[in-house]
Amino acid sequence: MSGPTADELTRSTQVWELNHSTIEALMQALPGGLLQYEPGEGGWFEDPVLYREGRLMLGTLSHEAFAVLCISEAECAELDAAGFPNHDSLPRIG
Repeated sequence: MSGPTADELTRSTQVWELNHSTIEALMQALPGGLLQYEPGEGGWFEDPVLYREGRLMLGTLSHEAFAVLCISEAECAELDAAGFPNHDSLPRIG
């Protein structure tokens, strides 16, 4: 989600499993949600990226209030049914 690095766009990074404990930690560090620009007190990260089975599932750019969500058609239908806004439902400025 960020620009090129000295390592030809790839680099090793530590990853964490998304589970009850890490969800709690995320909620404490980002009380305003995953798109929060500044982490809460004691937080040391921004722009969380979530992977599912080694593939990008959610990438965030908090300073742009933007995210990319890679989900199945069925998951998309579930979010639509729940009233979750998506790119196509946002008003256009012409």
